[in-house]
Amino acid sequence: MKHYQIICLLLMACLPLQAQQKNNLPNIVLILADDMGKECLGAYGGTYNTPNLDRLAKEGLQFNYGFSQPLCTPSRVQIMTGKYNYRNYVEFGYLDPLQKTFAHLVKQAGYKTAIAGKWQLGNNNKLPAHFGFDQYCLWQLTYGRAKGERYAKPLVEQDGRILPVTDDDYGPDIFTNYLLQFIEQNKNNRFLAYYPMALVHDPFLPTPDSKSWETDVAGRHKKDTANFRDMVAYADKEVGRIIDKLKQLGLYENTIIIFTGDNGTGRPIVTPLKDGTTVRGGKGLTLSRGHHVPLIANWGNGRNRKHVTDDLVDFTDVLATIAEATGQQVPAAWETDGVSFLPQIKGEKGHPRKWIFSHYSPLHNAGENKHANEFFRNHRFKLYRDGRLYDLERDPEETAPLPEGSGGAEAEAVRKTFTAEFAKLPAWKPGDPGKPKVILPGLEPHKIQIAKED
Repeated sequence: MKHYQIICLLLMACLPLQAQQKNNLPNIVLILADDMGKECLGAYGGTYNTPNLDRLAKEGLQFNYGFSQPLCTPSRVQIMTGKYNYRNYVEFGYLDPLQKTFAHLVKQAGYKTAIAGKWQLGNNNKLPAHFGFDQYCLWQLTYGRAKGERYAKPLVEQDGRILPVTDDDYGPDIFTNYLLQFIEQNKNNRFLAYYPMALVHDPFLPTPDSKSWETDVAGRHKKDTANFRDMVAYADKEVGRIIDKLKQLGLYENTIIIFTGDNGTGRPIVTPLKDGTTVRGGKGLTLSRGHHVPLIANWGNGRNRKHVTDDLVDFTDVLATIAEATGQQVPAAWETDGVSFLPQIKGEKGHPRKWIFSHYSPLHNAGENKHANEFFRNHRFKLYRDGRLYDLERDPEETAPLPEGSGGAEAEAVRKTFTAEFAKLPAWKPGDPGKPKVILPGLEPHKIQIAKED
């Protein structure tokens, strides 16, 4: 062993244990696809082209029972704050400014933070910093969807300015490029990169890899569900670019990559599976196809002997997992609900959940609000607040609730357990308002319009 190596080892031995642990903390890359149910990935039996995500699952850990909320904002509020929606959900398209996020948490550990992709959590460009992000490159930040879309010729705000774009610019590429640059700039720091992707939400439009992209410029803005297959493949490609960058910089082995989707696939989409069956998208529905999403976690190679798990995970668990991975204690005042699945990522048993809970009240429009409900579920059974119990194994579309006393010993034991859990929750019924809306000084929604020169 060379002299300088011996000196380095001696110096490390002299460091306090806390400092050594800090040096070994992993980077975090959290990727949230938009409207992508688990059936979209090859790893879960889908027929779309997803080689990068399939490889990530094969090398890491594929969760077969990962659950979001059935719709966009409820999921984003839950994953960022680690809380069930009854605690802090205000309204669709808004994140309560009094809340703390996983970005605040990792900044306490000295991490650099960035967010790129879809925002839709309040119209003020100071909000990303308020919620703990050092940098941002976002769609639907100051301005709503009516002012510009996310794909060809996107409306993108990046660190205080609107980017000049043409029909040749593609939003997902801009977001990915931004995060690649962030990773490059922080290769010697610890960082958290949060990528709430624009893909694969409607409008279902061509991608730069679609056959028509070069020959039909106007067609880049024409909707067609036939483009969905290309959109899934392009989302996979963007994930692959991030993985390649981490490997190129020598960061892959000490970066936790978590990939998931914010809710089920859009309802116009019917996805063929490898077994010959099909799955219709269930976005917005409390059926399994509305909130059963892909969840893949990878921390380099060699940690997992078994690469698939049936452990239950919901979106409140992500903040708890990031906290444990970065050596942070979540303050009790935050009132979070999650259970860390870091042990499972590391190849250990952990403390798997016995059930997941959903308080789903989108407070969006009449069509979505009619699906508002609360439920507990495990792998097989699901109990709604109104007493309906379903055997999801035999009745995944929830067509025939089990009358009390008729479901067998296992079903009735679950009914009793979940009924007792409901008794611990605040009273609630569909149609009840969310938490009071708070607008802090300086974070008021922008009312200015985009000028033509923008």
